[in-house]
Amino acid sequence: MPFDYLYGLAPIAALATLLGGWLVVRFLQGRASMMRHMSGVAAGYLLAVTLVRVLPESVEQGGEGMALWAVGGFLLIHLLEHGISPHFHYGEETHSHSGSAITGILALLGLSLHSLMDGMSITAAMRTHSGLGLMVFMGVLLHRIPEGATIASIFLVRGFGNRKAIIAAGVLALAALLGSVLPAWVAIPLGPMLGLTGGLGLYVACSDLLPEAQKEKGWKSTAGLLAGILLFVFILHMAPHHHHGT
Repeated sequence: MPFDYLYGLAPIAALATLLGGWLVVRFLQGRASMMRHMSGVAAGYLLAVTLVRVLPESVEQGGEGMALWAVGGFLLIHLLEHGISPHFHYGEETHSHSGSAITGILALLGLSLHSLMDGMSITAAMRTHSGLGLMVFMGVLLHRIPEGATIASIFLVRGFGNRKAIIAAGVLALAALLGSVLPAWVAIPLGPMLGLTGGLGLYVACSDLLPEAQKEKGWKSTAGLLAGILLFVFILHMAPHHHHGT
């Protein structure tokens, strides 16, 4: 396992979560358009990398049954975001309701488990030695910023204040770091881990990021989505897939 790369990439992805939280606290309260544009780019990239690279790699590593792991990953993320945390959605700071403190804590718990899986995704992709690691890292990096913004938004609207909102984003960052080293302690087969990664990517792209981007009127959400797809195509060209043994 290439821990020399993990020591660099996983902390960068984690710090992106803090950046998202800080942006909401210091700059983006009531100015959600910028984060929506970023959500569109992240959605396009995640959708493309999952369908073109992650899911085929999971099948290559573990066989056709890995598609069921992807379905399981999709359902698991839905449970974490909407089963554990009631009334969870992106753009929370734009709503007038205050909610309760416990819903904020539950959202933090659900998103922490999600962040743990993000960290594991980076490690799983690195273990393929096929150029997938950089691609998955970029996808995680792009959506960690909106996710940090989301938890900060949820904490702000529930009255926790700026400091605790940033701390909540920091908790997600630490969870992602823990997830990146977890496979070194727990033996998890690569195929199933990539299958779960694929389910995670599809859910985040289609259920979390894209609906937020679509709040932008007209062609803007499509432009963001297309920009994310083109970014993936560029990275795919720069880091082409190498099959095992080649």
